[in-house]
Amino acid sequence: MYRKPRYRDRSGELDLDSLMDILSCLVGVMLFLVIYTVLELGSASYEARVPVVRAIPSGSDPVVVLAESGTVRAVDVRGPLSQLLSGIEIVPARDVPIFVEQANARSVSDGWFDYSLSYDGRFAQFGDAMRTLSLEIEVRPGAVGDSLHQLDRSSRYATLLADLDPDEHWIAFEVDSASVVEFRRARDLAIADGFTVQWTPMEIDFPFTHVIAGGSVTDLLRSKDSQGDTND
Repeated sequence: MYRKPRYRDRSGELDLDSLMDILSCLVGVMLFLVIYTVLELGSASYEARVPVVRAIPSGSDPVVVLAESGTVRAVDVRGPLSQLLSGIEIVPARDVPIFVEQANARSVSDGWFDYSLSYDGRFAQFGDAMRTLSLEIEVRPGAVGDSLHQLDRSSRYATLLADLDPDEHWIAFEVDSASVVEFRRARDLAIADGFTVQWTPMEIDFPFTHVIAGGSVTDLLRSKDSQGDTND
């Protein structure tokens, strides 16, 4: 007895065979890319650069470099201090106020900061002299330091480094949270030139006071060629 085959009506069913073929191809391609990437990474070579912290050279002086607001500026007091103290060998304590007034009339600046002198002639509780002569540093209004794209060998910062001796100076960075990239670039330039570098979070406030000389001696300033001590 022969029974006629019956065919099911598949017109309402979704054929997923083609979709599965496409997904299989995509998975294969992705696996190939993953394997290729792993092989490439495994055969690549890397150079790690870790700054080496060196001891500060004995007898060397710090040069403060401010990395703030996305720029770098160096507080280099050598030139301004030389101008303010120009021609002075010995100044008796009684004449220091007049000397300070005359020096400050010169309006000394390096383009980033203004420099002046101040004198404190106070006495301690028991009559000991506490006379101090200080350098006052103030930020110039509108002064802008070297930005990241300017920090190359032609920058003002790099020019300063070229004028310093790594055996006589070291670089003290003051860094704020918005200038970490600029600090790293400036640090790398200094290390490449052989300088010892250290850094701290931004702490310096302006106007900044740096004591030049003080104490109970009568002569607050003397030239390098001066010999002997002067008593009160």
